[in-house]
Amino acid sequence: MMANKTISLPLETYDRLRKEKRKGESFADLINRLLKRSKSRKKLLEDLAGIFKEDDEWDTIVEDLYQERRRPARI
Repeated sequence: MMANKTISLPLETYDRLRKEKRKGESFADLINRLLKRSKSRKKLLEDLAGIFKEDDEWDTIVEDLYQERRRPARI
């Protein structure tokens, strides 16, 4: 047996969800799809964390950025 819950959404949020909904997709399916996509994006970011930790080139890039910011603005 599946329990149901009723939620209230602002009309703008409902409209945004309705536009995201695919043909034949229920709102529950839509929300599950969006949550799964969100979780997979978070996982990708977690996989990238620390990727440049041991990369000397990254240090050079960061130093170049700081030097560029110290230069006077060109008008």
